[in-house]
Amino acid sequence: MKKNIYLFSFLTLSLLISCDNSDDNKNDNQSLNNITITSDQNTLNQRLDYTNSGVVAIENGSLTGKTAENTVTTFPLVQIAEVKPPVDANGKTLQASHVTVNGNYAYVSYITRGDVYSGAIDVIDVSDPYKPKLVTSALIPNTDITSLTYSNGNLIIGAAKDVDKDPLLGNNPAIVFNMPLSSGLLTDKVTTNYLESRVTTDVAANASNYFAVTGDNGSLFKINTSTKAITGKTAMADLRSIALTTDKVVTLSGTKGVNIYNQSTLALQKSFSTSTDVSGAKRTMDIDGTKLLVSEGRNGLGVYDINSGSKLQTIAIATAGEDNVTNAVSINDGYAFLANGALGLNVYQSGTQLNALGSVGIAGSSNYVKSSGNYIYVASGTGGLKIIKMEKPNTTFASCLSYGIYNQGKDLVLNSNETKSYQGATSINSVIVNSGATLTHCGAISVLSNLTLNSNGTFNMRGSLSQGKYQQSNPTELVINSNSVLQIEGSVVIWGDLRLNSGAKINFIGNDSSITIYGKVTKGSNVTIAGTYRDTENKLK
Repeated sequence: MKKNIYLFSFLTLSLLISCDNSDDNKNDNQSLNNITITSDQNTLNQRLDYTNSGVVAIENGSLTGKTAENTVTTFPLVQIAEVKPPVDANGKTLQASHVTVNGNYAYVSYITRGDVYSGAIDVIDVSDPYKPKLVTSALIPNTDITSLTYSNGNLIIGAAKDVDKDPLLGNNPAIVFNMPLSSGLLTDKVTTNYLESRVTTDVAANASNYFAVTGDNGSLFKINTSTKAITGKTAMADLRSIALTTDKVVTLSGTKGVNIYNQSTLALQKSFSTSTDVSGAKRTMDIDGTKLLVSEGRNGLGVYDINSGSKLQTIAIATAGEDNVTNAVSINDGYAFLANGALGLNVYQSGTQLNALGSVGIAGSSNYVKSSGNYIYVASGTGGLKIIKMEKPNTTFASCLSYGIYNQGKDLVLNSNETKSYQGATSINSVIVNSGATLTHCGAISVLSNLTLNSNGTFNMRGSLSQGKYQQSNPTELVINSNSVLQIEGSVVIWGDLRLNSGAKINFIGNDSSITIYGKVTKGSNVTIAGTYRDTENKLK
């Protein structure tokens, strides 16, 4: 049955059913409770795409009015992979809708656009920093998976299900699943709460309860984690998003703004208006201390004081357009990431005010963003999910503390016999170290295009280096010329090609250095590679 029939449906009905199947089927493809779980690695690997992998730039002209020469240089990013969306049993390509993270696992939900209900959940393992692994995937027929969150070994899953496929739904497609995980991986065992309204738009959880909000003539629901029983409910129209503090539940309505409830009783404590939004669009919130960041569609991002409700800042959409909208926001480690639809992913540094760093140079629309740990996950509709790694200095070198932060513009050129030393996080376009010059960098550095060491040049790299792009028609290169030396104390990832001309040298320092080369390696005569190292792709043999 068509989804839009339920726009205004509302019944005072709340049911609970537990579906628990103890079948011990060990096959890679399990079809139990209508959930098909795939864990065959060869099948899953086909959905990983490295076409656009490699160093990505932050372009800040459209946000700040600065020229390309002033491109930000302190926030190195690498796109490590894209995950193509799953295709359901009827051949329909699904669309990524939401992400939640626990440790090294990212859980991604999928929906189907249009009248058909069909969804999925992926589990991605990012324990290997530059080689994410899609470890399992579940197709969930007749059900759109709109949101999910991790809670104490379980996935709490917001969804909408085709009422023609489940008689317990009545006329209300909105449901919540509680899925116990097995060592972090998906199972077919779910407990289902049947809710009023057309769709469950968002979920959140703490140690003892989980919460759900439903859209249109919807409600906020509180559900006991142990009993799975609904223990509280309060009505509110057009709910889009939910967030928790230690003692509060915060909801966002597209028409009624923000409501803040007592977490125990669901008693309303405060409400304040935000921008009125178009019907049915996905929007999210995130909390940064006492600030509430609210995605407000064509009105951009609103920043509010969560205690007083006063508006502290507006981040307007830079360029008007039908698909230029702030869909989602995520706060992580001092940065705010905004999924701005056709305008892509924008990054702001948090503080008293959000300060624009720029737009991340990735392909496709940004419909949802979640950042956790060192990673940024960007859902891009039928383009699937982009996984971007923030390159952070993970070691402080005492001998480098006197070095300055890089501030020389987008291209670094060392003249003959010149010496330059930097520390911290650096993101630049290209590097040329000319004859007899010495460059030292301690921390994390990313180089978007080419890195060249000319004769007798030296690059002392301590920490991490990411360079180039993956399999381009005009490949990026790291070039080491005659009698030049690349000294590595840490990890190097070369997404393009490595060219070692005659007399080139690579020295690995210490016992824990590594090099990953995705492109081809060309070696001249008398090339020297010394020290203890791990060659992850076996390209230096």
